[in-house]
Amino acid sequence: MIFNTFRDFHLDIVGFLAILGEASVAVNYQVSTLSYFIFLPRLLPAPQAFIRPARPLRLDSVPGVVIGVSSGNLCRHVYRIPHIILPGEKLNASKCDYTVRRVEVRITPHRKNGPLVTAKTFGLLSLLSVVGCAISFALLGLSIHYNDGWALIATVLLSCLSTVIGVAGKWELKLGKRIANRDIPSSDVIVCYPNGSFLIVKCDEDVARALFFAPERCDYLLGSVAYRSLSLLGTLMLMFGVVALGNSQLELQLAFGASYLLLNVAYWVVAAMPERLHWDYSALEITEEEILVSPSAKRSFTDALWQAIKQTKATRWVRTGQVAPDTRAWDEWLKRAQEVANRETEGEGVLPDEWDAGRNLSECIKMYAMNTESRTHEEVVGEK
Repeated sequence: MIFNTFRDFHLDIVGFLAILGEASVAVNYQVSTLSYFIFLPRLLPAPQAFIRPARPLRLDSVPGVVIGVSSGNLCRHVYRIPHIILPGEKLNASKCDYTVRRVEVRITPHRKNGPLVTAKTFGLLSLLSVVGCAISFALLGLSIHYNDGWALIATVLLSCLSTVIGVAGKWELKLGKRIANRDIPSSDVIVCYPNGSFLIVKCDEDVARALFFAPERCDYLLGSVAYRSLSLLGTLMLMFGVVALGNSQLELQLAFGASYLLLNVAYWVVAAMPERLHWDYSALEITEEEILVSPSAKRSFTDALWQAIKQTKATRWVRTGQVAPDTRAWDEWLKRAQEVANRETEGEGVLPDEWDAGRNLSECIKMYAMNTESRTHEEVVGEK
């Protein structure tokens, strides 16, 4: 036989299971520390993912350009919150290149004084916290049952570690707010993604400022010195907890190993789910009105840009955000597009739905190319 007795089976490396799975835990690091469930003492795989040298000042941004159609505001990246709660991930997919979507975002009347976006109170991450806490109590009971002091120490250290790093990393999301009470008309916001897709957001200035233009901030519970002190304490608790786990009885090592395997699988499953499932944005009413350029249709950047111009009835934002090439041919095309987009009757000319954006762009490019060749020829003749 491979093992003569059960005691011949060793799990000396079971402590490594406590620090595996950092990638799955780090994916939802920030939204996890936004929830009050972070204070719950529990077994947590790869707790070192929460122990960082420095805390981020804001959420990670996404490549793109955000332009206020009427306000002229410009932001050279897309903040994380609007990218999560709006169909930003869909538009960034390769199958959605040169797609145009339109959504309307409004603040729910009875939620104007509360936070617009926060972590979901009862969600999948909260469930994982409760499961981890239940596992900790189960391991605590097993440690007492088997009279294993090392396992008891490991359970207490590794479980309370989550509370320590939770206090160290707890923060609140602060979105920008308008201070002035001036009445400003509603204005569309255009989000241009690198793959040529456009997101048209119909909203008022309060929503535009909070989601797209005012910088979001992470307001932490503790200062930098207290954070580093608790991070040091958490590091020591993790090291001593792993050492204690390695000296516990085989039965408890098996229990710890099974627990960490279960939690790692659960965290990987949750990490694979859409990020918006972990956020509470019920204070916002989001209505996706229509897809202006179908992903299945033959499409191009010119057609997508024309659809966005047709909806906004303006072209100034194209130059503000440097969305189109800065050439005279494109200037002429934008001039034509502006004129056609504001037509309402057939007597004024070709209506917006019948205008061929691609053909007109080709005409503009050809016209200015011929003018350039003509000027070049005249200069050569003049030199002779």
